[in-house]
Amino acid sequence: MSAPRIGIVGARRRRQGLGPFVARDLAKAGANVVAFVTTHADSRDAAHEELATRSGISARGYLTLDEMLANERLDALAILSPSNSHRAYLDAALTAGLPVLCDKPLVWNDDDIAAETCRIVSAFESAGLLLWENCQWPYSLTSYERLFPGSLDRPPKRFWMSMQPASAGLQALGDSLPHPLSLLQTLIPGDGARLEGTRFKLEDPEAGITILDFRYRTLDWSTQVQVRLVPSAVSPRAAAYALDGRRADRRVGDDDYQLSFVDESGRAVSLDDPLTQLVADFVAALTGSGPREQHPGITERMELLGQLVRSYRDWERGQSAKVKR
Repeated sequence: MSAPRIGIVGARRRRQGLGPFVARDLAKAGANVVAFVTTHADSRDAAHEELATRSGISARGYLTLDEMLANERLDALAILSPSNSHRAYLDAALTAGLPVLCDKPLVWNDDDIAAETCRIVSAFESAGLLLWENCQWPYSLTSYERLFPGSLDRPPKRFWMSMQPASAGLQALGDSLPHPLSLLQTLIPGDGARLEGTRFKLEDPEAGITILDFRYRTLDWSTQVQVRLVPSAVSPRAAAYALDGRRADRRVGDDDYQLSFVDESGRAVSLDDPLTQLVADFVAALTGSGPREQHPGITERMELLGQLVRSYRDWERGQSAKVKR
């Protein structure tokens, strides 16, 4: 397959959407973004202009996925809409026989996101269709190792990550936690991944800053984890992680949007855009120029996310009970 024809669901950025950036990277990787779906005529016109301005992409806009599928010959679908809409679009893509690149989390707001993920992943596998989830942070590890040579020689005993989701509360978990979970899966490969001792606390109740602690275990390794979520409307969003205390902060150039990793002394290394790399690998898998493999770890990652969601809900109920007393 050459120049696969891609349709996008959720082509605008709005608060934190990745539509224009994924469209840009699909075009860079040799795909042809031919159509997109938005929910309103105004947003369709805005998306058309944004895609043309940012990436030189001229794509046809539709107001429903059914309309796009009826009028376009597509080779794959990129789902970048709000997470609670993913399941319906994934099922529609499955019915249409289309491979999918889907933003994280794969599904959301289901009673059991792990079971629903297992159903969807199994259905795509049975149909022989690629399914990738947009968890791009593992691609940053090459740059992290350049900043801290030898840091990836063994799995970390301590892992810390800080992010600035645009959302707060439970939604912030869905928007953010696939990133540290995917990093942990990459850093600590092995069977039997499980979480122990999960604890939530508010570092700053007024600002909604939430701290999450847990231990990540496989059959062969154990790592103490802390994740810090700082809700923010500022863009670009601050992000950093540390392995065994060696902290790398992502920096975004004010003028050129170039990415870098900076340590606590100010030393910096360039950071190849992880999103660009993930999208390129998806297109390579789609066209057969790379291994035609499902994105690794989706089902396990969503099982772990489901555990954290349940723990958060229990903690939230406990917080509410304290307030009532």
